[in-house]
Amino acid sequence: MIRALLIAGGASAFQQATNGISKVSTALHARQPIMAGNWKLNPSSVQEADGLAKGMAALLDSSTCAVSDGPMCTEVVVFPPFPFIASVVDDLENVGVGVGA
Repeated sequence: MIRALLIAGGASAFQQATNGISKVSTALHARQPIMAGNWKLNPSSVQEADGLAKGMAALLDSSTCAVSDGPMCTEVVVFPPFPFIASVVDDLENVGVGVGA
């Protein structure tokens, strides 16, 4: 994890930065949180993948957003098995959840 952070942002990710309020935080702390789930071995059928995606979408609230919305919300990404990606993308396209491979 530290190695990935150093590659992505260099040592500047660990330097202190002021956030304009009166509190000092690190640049690393100011990054948008991300929650990702790897489904590679979970659903065994497209119906199970659809049910899992739709159930997750029903539980999400306004604290979930796309990566472009900034650091005040949590980006959510799922990684379903390859044969089910298209179906899961369709299930989550209007929810703001990313789908990866």
